[in-house]
Amino acid sequence: MRRFRRRLERRFRGRYVVLFTLVTGLLAVLLYSVYGLRGQDALAIGERSPQDFIAPVAVEIIDPIATEKARSSARSQIDTIYSSDPDLEQLALDTITSAGLPSGVETFLLTNYRNPDGVSDFGRTSLIERSISMTPTERKRDVRLLLESRLISTAVPNLEMTAAARNAAANAVDDITQTVEAGETIVKTGDVLTDDKLRVLEQLGLYSAREDISQRQLLLWLGCFLMAFVLMIPMIYLIRRMKEITFTQIAFLIGITFFFLAIQRLSLFLSPHFFFLSLLPILIAVLLNERTAVLWAGWLAVVAALLEPTASMFTLLTTLTSGTTAAFFAKRLSSRSSLLFAGVLGGLVGVTSYALLLLLNGSTLTVASLSNLLLVLSGNVLAGILALGLLPLAESGFDFLTEFRLVELSNPSSPLLQKLLLEAPGTYQHSLIISNLVEQAVSAIGGDSLLARVGCLYHDVGKLKRPQFYIENQIGNENPHNAISPHLSYLIITSHVKDGIELLREYKLPKALEPFVGEHHGTTVLSYFYKRALEDSARLDELNFRYPGPKPQSKETAVLMLADAVESASRTLTDPSQGSIRALIDRLISLRQQDGQLADSPLNFRDLETIANTFERMLTAILHRRIQYPTDEPKRYGGDSKRNQPLSVN
Repeated sequence: MRRFRRRLERRFRGRYVVLFTLVTGLLAVLLYSVYGLRGQDALAIGERSPQDFIAPVAVEIIDPIATEKARSSARSQIDTIYSSDPDLEQLALDTITSAGLPSGVETFLLTNYRNPDGVSDFGRTSLIERSISMTPTERKRDVRLLLESRLISTAVPNLEMTAAARNAAANAVDDITQTVEAGETIVKTGDVLTDDKLRVLEQLGLYSAREDISQRQLLLWLGCFLMAFVLMIPMIYLIRRMKEITFTQIAFLIGITFFFLAIQRLSLFLSPHFFFLSLLPILIAVLLNERTAVLWAGWLAVVAALLEPTASMFTLLTTLTSGTTAAFFAKRLSSRSSLLFAGVLGGLVGVTSYALLLLLNGSTLTVASLSNLLLVLSGNVLAGILALGLLPLAESGFDFLTEFRLVELSNPSSPLLQKLLLEAPGTYQHSLIISNLVEQAVSAIGGDSLLARVGCLYHDVGKLKRPQFYIENQIGNENPHNAISPHLSYLIITSHVKDGIELLREYKLPKALEPFVGEHHGTTVLSYFYKRALEDSARLDELNFRYPGPKPQSKETAVLMLADAVESASRTLTDPSQGSIRALIDRLISLRQQDGQLADSPLNFRDLETIANTFERMLTAILHRRIQYPTDEPKRYGGDSKRNQPLSVN
């Protein structure tokens, strides 16, 4: 037996390995569709754009052409810088000292020719004219001819200083930018790509230069698989925490998750702002619990951001906030149609997140951004609609038990309860009383009170096969057990457990209700028929008169077992006082403990005390004594006032 169990566990574990391997591969393909094919769609000047390129957020983009024009203008405004050539300067000084010029003119020229910037052609002409003006009249002509023929310019262009000055002027010019609003279309499909457009796309991270793709494919695939594996680690951890969920249900949740991720990936080609992934947190909140839904929403937000790298922050924030909000409200709504409301609330929070992101980026609301806000809201409304449509599929096709389904099953108009009411009314009334007892007791000990209530309503449906053989349905009829052997009575009575499970499956009711049918008697003894059988055979083994079981495995079914015994026995009390009721409850609970019927349940002594107190309170209210009226009832209107008084008040 142990070997078979281990083999079964290994087989079950193998199914999970296959599932997660397949899912990892699918996720890798999704990632490759973004990052692997991105390099193959590299852009080049003169080619036509393969798609629309839309700015994910509002940004300031540097205009390189305008900036370069401004800096060129600044460079051109800087004149050439000149400096004195030492060789030319010495030659000029020798000319001045050897020319026999008047002393005043010679001193003037020597002083000015020692200028570190040198003497330019224009400065040379000015110095010659000033020197002539200082020369006596009789020598002006000779000095002019001498200076004009022999005096040279000593200033030459200083290329290094000129370049440094012009670069400093260019660097002082700030970058010229242009504003690109969020949602603005930069390039449309089919537009010819120009150098200017490619520069803008490159700065937004939407452009990659053409390169040899074949050498990158292996690395790209490897990177995508590794990233998918990393992303699946938290998913595996999350699923391992789901204790009460079948492999089929896990496969369903993962399947629809990746199906809608693929649909979301395709929708990004139409618009990067249309997200409807909040439908998954809504579904999971209803099918499982709120914590799992929130964690799932976080995982989806990360994956969605990776699938839209051009708007990753927008995608991450919008998907996370809308998904968690929708999950939070979906768990607190009371009807199926309210799931649409959860989607709307999630959309409003997503819209708010997007608007705040625009404000943080310094953007203003434009027509494009308003249309994006509308896309965010409509995507979440669609999510609510899709969740509303998928919920019945999950419930009926994959046996998920939701609160909505439980409420519907508790309705007296449900087919099986209607059948029980019409064909076994005593059993139906017994089930109603039991459901009230168990619901209150389970709620007091922290169990699932709604599941317990519904399970109690259906726990005796197996009696529909032979309702006349059960005492609560024998009103005014002879007990058929008087005419048959106790062994046959045992077989008939115990068969209602198996018959009940068959009826649940026939009516396609959730499997979660089957333990309430199969475990509510545990392996207890049918003491009445056992004692009758002992009259015929004193050596009879009581094992032959026990229910097949199993014993209760949960709080809810254990409380049902106790309530079933207590409620049935309380009908036999001739004096249903509070004390007698409490004594009966304690005795029956003690008997079930001694018989080991509670050994497999998680109930502790504190729970048993709480259960007993709850039963006592409720049965005291149900079995309270009535006022006794005279047998000769007074007329409805009028009559003797003394005759209207009760004979006794108990």
